[in-house]
Amino acid sequence: MLNKVDDGLFYKNIRGPAFWGLINPEWSLCNKGRRQSPVNLEPNKLLYDPNLRLLHIDKHRVSGTISNTGHSVIFTVDNSTRHHINVTGGPLSYKYQFQEIHVHYGLHDKGGSEHSVDGIAFPAEIVTEYPSEFLNNQVTK
Repeated sequence: MLNKVDDGLFYKNIRGPAFWGLINPEWSLCNKGRRQSPVNLEPNKLLYDPNLRLLHIDKHRVSGTISNTGHSVIFTVDNSTRHHINVTGGPLSYKYQFQEIHVHYGLHDKGGSEHSVDGIAFPAEIVTEYPSEFLNNQVTK
């Protein structure tokens, strides 16, 4: 089954965390969390929070490696980097240490983004990756 996922034949028709348990039973908890990716943003349902703090991103130069997987370009920060980039504030409950940037893209002008706005996907998107405190397969709530 995973070889079909890898070449995209299976995954293109099954999208979103509600279906991930069908792809791999170990991922069955993905459809139970409320803060799961991908997300469909609905601007008309968003609320303004006047008490929201500013998002703070450390400004350090970091060294890393760029690789192309065929469906995304990935920049990975070297583990030996002297300073790390931390992201805090805003709606975040934790300090996140930047680890990777993924540029997801499609073969054509649509379908490259994982996330959508009002159900509309985009040609590409940039996703940042951080080490997770939830790597033990617990549901993030």
